[in-house]
This record gives sequence, C-alpha cells and structure tokens, in this order.
Amino acid sequence: MQIFLKPKKILFNNINSEKSLERVKRIWIDYIRPEWKLLIISIIFMSIYSIANVWSVSLLKPVFDKVFISKNKNILTTIAWQIMLAFGLKGFAQYVQSIATMKLGTKLIKELQCNLYDKIIAQDLEFYHTNNSNSLLVYFMYDLKAIRNILIIGITTLIRDSSSVLFLIILMFLKNFNMALVMFIFFPIGFYPVVYFGKKIKKIFYNQQNYFEDFYAILSQSFQGIKIIKSYNMETIESKRIRSMASTIANIEIKMAKNNNILGPLMEFFGGLAASGTLFYGGYKIMQGYLSTGDFVVFLIAIVTAYQPMKSLASLNSNIQIGLAAINRIFSIIDKKPKVLNRYNAKIFKTTKGIIKISHVKFSYISNIEVLHNINLEINEGEKVVFVGPAGSGKSTLINLILRFYDVKEGKIEIDGEDIRNITMKSLRENIALVSQDIILFDDTIKKNILMGNPNATYDDAIKAAKNASAHNFILNQIKGYDTVVGERGSNLSGGQKQMISIARAMLKNSKILLLDEATSSLDSKSEKMVQESLNALMIGKTSIFITHRLSNVINSDRIYVFETGNIVESGTHKELLELNGYYANLCKLQYLQ
Repeated sequence: MQIFLKPKKILFNNINSEKSLERVKRIWIDYIRPEWKLLIISIIFMSIYSIANVWSVSLLKPVFDKVFISKNKNILTTIAWQIMLAFGLKGFAQYVQSIATMKLGTKLIKELQCNLYDKIIAQDLEFYHTNNSNSLLVYFMYDLKAIRNILIIGITTLIRDSSSVLFLIILMFLKNFNMALVMFIFFPIGFYPVVYFGKKIKKIFYNQQNYFEDFYAILSQSFQGIKIIKSYNMETIESKRIRSMASTIANIEIKMAKNNNILGPLMEFFGGLAASGTLFYGGYKIMQGYLSTGDFVVFLIAIVTAYQPMKSLASLNSNIQIGLAAINRIFSIIDKKPKVLNRYNAKIFKTTKGIIKISHVKFSYISNIEVLHNINLEINEGEKVVFVGPAGSGKSTLINLILRFYDVKEGKIEIDGEDIRNITMKSLRENIALVSQDIILFDDTIKKNILMGNPNATYDDAIKAAKNASAHNFILNQIKGYDTVVGERGSNLSGGQKQMISIARAMLKNSKILLLDEATSSLDSKSEKMVQESLNALMIGKTSIFITHRLSNVINSDRIYVFETGNIVESGTHKELLELNGYYANLCKLQYLQ
C-alpha cells in the first residue's frame, strides 16, 4: 500500500527564449504601457537620485583639498550646504520613485490577477480535471508575487542602480583614467557566475512552484476530508505525508538559497580586489605627487558607493530568471483556450417550449473510451423525464452535455430545434436551472446564496423561493435568519438544509428547463416529501429531467430512460417498464416497488 502521495514532477524545460521575449513584450504592452505616467515619473526621479548621488560623492574633493589640506574656511559653509542639499534631493527622489514604482507594480498585478481569474473561470470542466483547483492558488500566491517583485526590483535596478553606477564610473574615469582601468579589469571576470547561477535558479524555481501546487492540494484534501481522517485514525499517516512533502519543499528552498546567495560573496570578493587595487595604485600615485588626496578620496568613495548598486545588478539576472519563469507559468494559463467555445456566429437564444432532442450522441472523456454510445431520445414540452441506472452509466454525463460543459464527440443535442452549439453558452445556461447532488454553496449569507439564482430578484422573491423549497422555517430558526453566513461550502448547515437552499436557488431562476441530478438525495423522508410537492408545482409547464436512485420519485413521470454502461437499455412509463420485466423491473423489486 502506497502511503505517500507521489508528487507530480513537472521538471524544468527550456522555455524558448523567443516565446519568453514575446510574453515580456505582452506584459509591457498590455500592463505597463497603460500606466506610462507612473513609469515616466519613476524614471525621472531615479535619474535625479543617481545625479544627486554622484554630486554628493564629487563634493568630497573640495572637502579634502580645500578644507582639510588648504584650510580654506570660506568654502566650508558652501560645501556643507551643497552636501545637505545633495542628500536631501537623494532622499526625496528615492521616496517619489519608490511610491511610483510600487503603484505601477500593484496596478500591474491587479490586472494580471483579474485576467488570470477570468481565463481560469472561462475554462471548461476538462481543465479542472487536470488542474487541481487548490493548486491553481499557487499562481495567485507565488507566481504573481514573483512577477511583481521583478517589476519593482527590475525597474529600480535597471534604471536607478545602473544609472548610478554609470555616472560613478564616468566620475572615476574623469578623476583618473588609468586607475579606473585598473579597477575594471576585475569586473568582467565576475560576469560568468552571474549568468551560470541565474540559469540554475530558474530551473529550481519551476520545480519549487510545482511542488507548492502538490503541497496545497494535499493540505486541501486533508482539511476537506477531516471526518474520514479522524474516523479511520489516519492522523499519523497524513502527518507523515505532509512532513514528506514539506521536507522536499524545504530542500528545494535551501538549494534555491544556496544558488541565490552565492553571488553576494562573489561580489564581495571582486569588490575587495577592486578596492585594494585602487588603494595600492592610488596611494603609490599620491606618494609620487601625481594624484591629489581629494581626487583619490573621491575615487575611493565612488567605488564604495557603486558597490551596492553593482551588487544589485549582479543579482538582477537571478531575479529576472525567476520573473521569466513566473511569467511563463502565468501565461501558460492565460493563453490556454477552452475546448468548449462559442461559435463565431453563435446566437442569443430564448427557449419557448423547452423541447430537447438528442440524436446519435457519442461522448468520451478520454480518447477512444466512450462513456455514451449512440444516445437517442426526445423530451417534449413540459414533460417530466427520469434517468435511472447504476452509477457510471452515463446519466450525469448526458446532463453535462445538455449544459455544454463538454461538447459531444458525435451527434447533436437540440433545444426547440436549435443545435446548442449554435447558441451562446450564456444564453443556453440562462434557460436551464440545475440542482446537482454536488451541493455548492458559497461562504456568504443564505439570502445571497439563494439570490444567485437570479441576481435581479428581490429579497421577497428569495423568501418566496425558500418557502416553495420548504427552507423558510429552518432559515428563520438560524441566529440571523436569511443573513446567516453558511460557511465554506455550507459547512454550518446540514446536508438537507444545503440541498433545500440549492433547490430554492433553482426555483428563483425559474427557467423553462430543469435538470435535477439527485436533487433530493440529502433530504430526510419528511423534507423530501415536502420538497417533492414543491418541485411538482414548479415543474408545471416546464421540461424536467430527473436523475435519481429512489424509484419512488419516478412513478408518476411521463417517461423513464434506463441507462446501463453508456446505453439506453429501456424506456417507457413506470407501468410499461414493469410489464417488460427487465432491468427496471428488477430495480423496483429491490426497492419493494412491485
């Protein structure tokens, strides 16, 4: 028995640099360029900061040559004011630039978050079969954060730090060309490890994010399945599973830290070489009388001042690689197109009769493995039709096809003579109300959960729907009545209460077509009878499809379709199917209905 969930390993693949460049270009065009004013403000004040930084360093020459050595008292006050002004200007420019860059990064991430959510929510159900909903949170929590960081760090480093270094280098060459050449011999040597470790960090980041997805998926499964874990005494097993995954992630993060932090010591080493070389060469020139003390001090301070921005530039490649990895992960979702799409000429549709015709429909979730085989049936206006059969026989799959959660592989489904693939999905689903056995309630009030059936409905409409669903009395018994928060997935309510609210939501929608997939499965006998009566009243004049295992609910239906292994093996009224003495009759015997 395998105790631990084997995590998926989507190992690093070399992302085509041309594709990465194209995605960076899209970030620029779609997200940064619309905020060009903030970008311009940021660039202007970063340039001011760099100029003020060089100015403050250059002021050290007259301090040493004219004040400390020549004892010129007249210039002392002027230099002091200039130094104060230079540092004040630096601080102000840094503040404005930081705020502008932060606003730019925040707005970019806000738009990316919204677009990413829109793309995910627009995907068809097949997407959610291959992408765990909890693992998708990693894109929002970590990848978007990485993009935001690289935007802020990247702009600051590329413009402010690079311009500071450039101006300081120019100052060094102006002060002493030969000494500047000596210092810069050492810096090209440090370029190779920057590139080498940057590539390794990008690879580690990919694996780190994939393991994060697995980790959050396991956590979510544990929390949602807490009753099973406790009832089967699985706490120790689950704890070991979490510890195993946490250890793997910790090892990856340590590996990331080792590669990320090695650049700092390298820069320290090369910076020390440059400073010591400058000190030796400059001291020698001063002793020979070829260099003033002021020029030497300015040169030395310029090296020290340039050290931190040069260190930031050295680590920029690592941050860029992480940002590129995050951008590629995000756009792999944004660029993913749903398989179920509106046709270019799809029409807005409003059903008047609710006639459903299914012709020669075949469907498979996995290629070449059919779960529906040549299904043919027709449901007339206002008919109540029931699908029965064992689990996995294709009943719910057919419901999903009617809603166009998937598209048929062969054949077609028509409503009022219109192929549903020629109808916009929005208008198709506006004509259909679904009550599923998988009860979904949102962590909001009871009132708002009911009103989701019709956002334009009033509070009184919600109360009326709740009464029709036999939910009104239990709602009033809640602490805050209709304003009671139901909790995550309705955790504060019983199974029957959740089902009654979902039925009230469907009643409020008041669609021409009703699809009920085990709609009363969570109700006790008394509540089921009450809700069944309400549903019968609601279904007058509407086309209704029931999926149920409780055959007592199907006796008065207009037609029953019996499913087995993806085929309709029997159809007819309750009486007609009993007379056949086949599969349906045997089911009735098992439930003492014959």
